[in-house]
Amino acid sequence: MDTTANQRRRHLLAALGVMAAVIGLALALWGCAPHAEPSSTGGAEEAAASEEAVVGLYPDFTEKSSGLFNDTYQTTELLNAGNRGCNSCHEDLWDIMNTKEGYNHILTHVGYDKALTYQDCEPCHRGHTTLTGPYLGDLLHAAHYGSEQFVEANGNCWSCHAMDSAGAQGDYQFMLWDDFYDSPALGGYPNIANDETTRYWLSVRGKDSSDAIGFNNRMDTEQNPTISVSFAQDVTDHEDVFIVNNWGEEVTEKNGEPFDFNEVCSEDNTLTITGVKNPKTWTKEELLAMPQTEFTMALACATNGRGGSLVSNIPMSGVSVAYLIEQCGGLADGVNAVNATGYDGWQAFPPMNLEASTYTENAYIALKYYGEDLSQDDGAPMTLVSLGNPGARQVKHIKSIDFTQDEAFFQGPMMAESDEPSPSYPINGMWFQEDGITAKVGEPVTLTGAVYSWNRVVGDLASVNFSFDMGKTWQDVKIADQVTDFDPFQWVTYSLDWTPSKAGKYQVKLQATDVNGVQMKKPVTLFVNVEE
Repeated sequence: MDTTANQRRRHLLAALGVMAAVIGLALALWGCAPHAEPSSTGGAEEAAASEEAVVGLYPDFTEKSSGLFNDTYQTTELLNAGNRGCNSCHEDLWDIMNTKEGYNHILTHVGYDKALTYQDCEPCHRGHTTLTGPYLGDLLHAAHYGSEQFVEANGNCWSCHAMDSAGAQGDYQFMLWDDFYDSPALGGYPNIANDETTRYWLSVRGKDSSDAIGFNNRMDTEQNPTISVSFAQDVTDHEDVFIVNNWGEEVTEKNGEPFDFNEVCSEDNTLTITGVKNPKTWTKEELLAMPQTEFTMALACATNGRGGSLVSNIPMSGVSVAYLIEQCGGLADGVNAVNATGYDGWQAFPPMNLEASTYTENAYIALKYYGEDLSQDDGAPMTLVSLGNPGARQVKHIKSIDFTQDEAFFQGPMMAESDEPSPSYPINGMWFQEDGITAKVGEPVTLTGAVYSWNRVVGDLASVNFSFDMGKTWQDVKIADQVTDFDPFQWVTYSLDWTPSKAGKYQVKLQATDVNGVQMKKPVTLFVNVEE
């Protein structure tokens, strides 16, 4: 009897400990959710200010008539589609993150005037790992259910989540609304694009027309759109280049040691190459005196989200790593791996075998961007770049390249290892416009964007694909038909002129395919409102 009582006592204490931890986490992460500053006058004025803040910061989640979707039973009344997802409350998540007091994020510039969305945050924060930040689910749950404004606005699980039935029958997946809203499953027919029986069932009930199959979510479709597409490989405007600093400019201590970002970027820093027959060290001035190669590369963050804007096509110049190895008498005998380290402590996930690393081929010590010396944000005084690889292998503030002998190589994902690996998108694309662009029937509207691939990981880009009927049919445009001197290490920008034939709400989907037939993991959607 005493043993049972003790067990109960221990269980109670454990439960109280868990509750305390949860409450502590919620309080610690309070700042992630927007909240109003209390009024100094207190009383009725404070209550009124708080109520006004609720109205201004969050929608009323019980209100059905809002958002990009039609006000129909199938969407807004049944699913409350317009008041769900991160950006129904937060127009730009960057503003929330960037204004949080006491928080220094490594991402300091998004580029292209694009609003930051959940997809931009997910790749880093999806995994349970300290390298990529706190786990997204824990972070968001604590922040929202610790927010008085969210609760008072009738916020609940369905404000952020949806239930996806696209898998096997009875296999329902609880997922974020932002990953679900552009799916045919929104109308209750998740496999409609590839299910002829379902399409026929809908057609005999008046859900089709001469040129499009109607979807029960009331989104309009067009199977044979009037379009024209042109491609280019334009460089990114300098002011639109995204910026990620591995440790953040305000970090003053790392691993218990003083950390000075100015020292990391000092023009006096040198580059050393080891694991060669004659190891050498060079200053920036000595490197500038060597033969310079001009090139342009699509630099994309390894954790750029689906449709994300953390990609830039940058003109650079610098010294070939192959040339530097030659100046050192070649690689040492038996070398089979490589490591690269920056003055900020970043390492490119070593050890990597030489074939995977590509530091011996199509790799450069970049000394200039846009014909100018590298800024601190660019990776001054010099940066190691490896064409066709993700950003994690582009080492800013390069200190050393070390060729080694190893029995085992790095085999993890491009990002940090975790029990729930972060997604990577070796083929990706983006729209330069935001959802909700307006067009007119019979008048061409121009939609623009870019696609790219980590072609050293997958293959060279082959085509860009567009759909106007929720992925049922695709318009495939071959890149080689328009880009005669195609550079696989650059992105491809597109200009899509579309003349809508009827008014409605459309999802224009973007896809890209490489030479091996590999495609983006999921198309990127742009919502377009067509008016008479």
